[in-house]
Amino acid sequence: MFRITVVVENTVAMPFRTGIRPGLLGEHGLAVLIEHRNQMWLYDTGRGKALLPNLEVLGVKPDDLAGLFISHGHLDHFGALKALLEKRSIPLPIYAHPDIFVRRFTQIGETARPVGMLWNQQELEACGGVFYLQREAVFLEPDMWLSGEIPRKNDLENIGEGFWVERKGQQEPDLIFDDQALVMRGEKGLVILTGCAHAGIINILESVKKQCPGIPVYGIMGGLHLVNAHPKRIAFTADKLKQEKIGFMAVGHCTGAKEAWQLAGLMPIEIEPLHTGEIYQFQ
Repeated sequence: MFRITVVVENTVAMPFRTGIRPGLLGEHGLAVLIEHRNQMWLYDTGRGKALLPNLEVLGVKPDDLAGLFISHGHLDHFGALKALLEKRSIPLPIYAHPDIFVRRFTQIGETARPVGMLWNQQELEACGGVFYLQREAVFLEPDMWLSGEIPRKNDLENIGEGFWVERKGQQEPDLIFDDQALVMRGEKGLVILTGCAHAGIINILESVKKQCPGIPVYGIMGGLHLVNAHPKRIAFTADKLKQEKIGFMAVGHCTGAKEAWQLAGLMPIEIEPLHTGEIYQFQ
């Protein structure tokens, strides 16, 4: 069984519902706890201030974590990493793409704002981080794995302008090749958990299907980075998801509220909003 708890998201679930613990914090970012086979795994850490307080509210100690997945190297997904390592008494395995350490920026008007990793690998290793960096899929369990680098096949699923990296002193567009999803296989099919889906949720879906021929994709959770997306892209996304007969979706973070509503209006299933504190379970 998989038990998935949203530890950090932009918004917080109403604390009056059964199972939702009061006192949780929201911030722009994402962190998700996965409990499976008597182990706890963390997917991303949020931006930095909410993770540790929220883990405490949820009754999870930093040493309880078997490992950490980093979806990509943007600040709102790894910002609490160093603080998490410093709270542990044992090393933490960290699974990610090697590009999480590139220098990256986003352009806001005439200002270039750093959005990349705040520390180098050596600093984090000195705090107990044990890095497993590779571009290929990483199978932690037969039914749980990190997708690996996602091929970009669909032209409509572009990264958008404003992201760039610095390599050897030169600036170049950032295609965010380190974007990875976590895949879980249950009785109804595959559940795909995304950080931001910068690679495009349909590109991700098609790549994951090739890893598991014949197994349907049942659910999609996380950020879809559809904010400010062209209506053609939203319609394209809905058409592809309907073709796959997706049975469950819970989206938030960078999806965009307006865009999530537009997507929901085109889908035959209800799309749930993702909030800090929400819990999902599937066999």
